[in-house]
Amino acid sequence: MIRVTAYTFALLIGLVAANPAVPVGRSNGGRIVGGYDAVEGQFPHQVSLRRPPNFHFCGGSIIGPRWIISATHCTIGMDPANLNVYVGSTKLASGGVYYRTMRIVNHPLYDAGTVENDISLIQTVQPIVFNEYTQPIGLASTNLISATGAIISGWGRSNTMDSGAAEVPNNLQYMTVNILTMDECRAERPGSGNIFDSVVCVSSPFGQGACSGDSGGPLTYDGMLHGIASFVRVPCATDVSDVYERVYSHLSWIASVTLWV
Repeated sequence: MIRVTAYTFALLIGLVAANPAVPVGRSNGGRIVGGYDAVEGQFPHQVSLRRPPNFHFCGGSIIGPRWIISATHCTIGMDPANLNVYVGSTKLASGGVYYRTMRIVNHPLYDAGTVENDISLIQTVQPIVFNEYTQPIGLASTNLISATGAIISGWGRSNTMDSGAAEVPNNLQYMTVNILTMDECRAERPGSGNIFDSVVCVSSPFGQGACSGDSGGPLTYDGMLHGIASFVRVPCATDVSDVYERVYSHLSWIASVTLWV
């Protein structure tokens, strides 16, 4: 699951090679680092991506009756037959509904070295049934320059990478973050070659933030999806911002895939 990019400071949030995946139902009860328990129906767009036998490995968001948006570093190389989408519950181990996957579309210009274009689309076999706990989220219609009060959510590990074995929460976690300008983001990483205009950098207090297992999950602002969790600085929850793929930068590609079928 964790894959380190060519940049030594970066950690792909969802791919953990050093630690085994934590099976659903075996949780230490923690939270996204420094996060809070979500209540049922609070984030009806949030999904858990599962691989056999039933491991949560990344997050995603419902954007249509048969479409999930996530991160390419989560789904690249996967066979659709080995990917199930779990919707409708804040609990990893209970209450949700599974949907089988028919097709995975990774961004054709994804670069594993720089993590550019870290966005993918997943098409389910059957339409997702919507209710108060399961709903699509709208895509960002504006290019957000900066903001306060954005929200991230996920089932990623609740302790940092340097604090022992992964603690994975059963309950969905969330927290409020700020969106930095691109100048602010680049100033944190002098000389970095992977802070493209197509990413969003989110800032949170030291000791809080996304971590392994949150990849592919949503960054929302004003009820719209603005970002997809991509990478963080090891060991997570540092004083350097987390990086999300910018949804607005990919609206044309998303439409070209989802409207084609």
